[in-house]
Amino acid sequence: MDLKTQEFIPALRLVVCSDVHIGSANDLYCARLRTLMRTAYAIAAQDAQYRDVDAFLVAGDATDRGTPEQYAAFADAVRTELRGKTQMRAVVAKNHDNWTGEGKSGLVYYRAATGLPTDFHMVLRGFHIIGISTCDTEGAYYTPQQREWLETQLRESTAQDSGRPVFVLHHEHVKDTVYGSTDTDGWGIAYFKDIFERYPQVVHLSGHSHYPINDPRSVYQKDFTAFGVGSLHYAELTVDGQNKIRPADNREMCQGWILEADAHNCIRLRGFDFLTNTQIAFYQLAPPADKSRYSLTPQQQRARSGAPVFPPQAALCAVQTDDAVFVTVPRAQSTDGFPVVLYRAHLIGTDGTTLCSGYTIPPYWYANAIPAYTVRLHKPDVGFTVRAAAENAYGMASDYLTADVQQTGEE
Repeated sequence: MDLKTQEFIPALRLVVCSDVHIGSANDLYCARLRTLMRTAYAIAAQDAQYRDVDAFLVAGDATDRGTPEQYAAFADAVRTELRGKTQMRAVVAKNHDNWTGEGKSGLVYYRAATGLPTDFHMVLRGFHIIGISTCDTEGAYYTPQQREWLETQLRESTAQDSGRPVFVLHHEHVKDTVYGSTDTDGWGIAYFKDIFERYPQVVHLSGHSHYPINDPRSVYQKDFTAFGVGSLHYAELTVDGQNKIRPADNREMCQGWILEADAHNCIRLRGFDFLTNTQIAFYQLAPPADKSRYSLTPQQQRARSGAPVFPPQAALCAVQTDDAVFVTVPRAQSTDGFPVVLYRAHLIGTDGTTLCSGYTIPPYWYANAIPAYTVRLHKPDVGFTVRAAAENAYGMASDYLTADVQQTGEE
């Protein structure tokens, strides 16, 4: 079946987010959760063929410290916004959801506030959804018993219909899958990976890293399918091998997926910046159970990627002070539908050597119309020219823009 010509009619609609970090009933992040839920319902209402939201899924760190008051605020926000038969499920994370100084009390607080289990397996409209929370064993993330439980749930789910996707939720990325999951990034774990690799039906959903969902590296297929689901709290990145980078405007982060499956087991994902109700990512997938039809392997994502370009007549603006050079780079254009993630500037000496380099990160995790970006560089004591390029997520760079800059005091 050709995905390009097949009409996609949802049979299931899930809204997936993570890392809300609610601190109180009146804080910004509780309000963002409410906004996400209201916006998701509004988007669903525009679908002429299927207007339901079957479930909201939160992939951990619903709270900032895991206190009873924060869980109560989370539960109250959800109850206030839920409509009709929509379900809500969340998994409890080891870190923020349990930072109370009382072991794994967050599990108890979540269950008390919501009346819901912390590990769950539910079936909605024929699709299986499995959630795994952190364990209540001090010093551990998960237990061997949870591995056995997961294996049982997957075996039973796929035995009923081996062609159907099975959606699995836990907080941490699976190691070496989506953006944020490598050892360099620091946010992935391998504890369940060998189990997932035996089930191509698995569609894994995770948070923890706060890495943007509209970065093409945040989707992954190899032995199973995985998606990072972003954050409602702040954006974080890895650049040039340095992790835990929180750039300017990192708090303008309110991302999540509207994930849909149809009667043919195809999947559609629409990534949204819920602050502005703007779609920022889109994927349509063949049934995940058939690995021969995977389209989101890292190699495939890279192959369909292209370097950004600057618009005609674009020019750099370089201003120097006593000790710095400020290079303003005009906004570049994407050539592949993926965001421009970096602007890098260099000061080049008269002998062609690079004297100084630096970069700035555009806030691509939310819809914005910033026309230019400025890189601050240390001013050398010799003559130099300036050049700058825009880069995509795979380090593919545009052609350089260049400019001459005279040293202070030169004629």
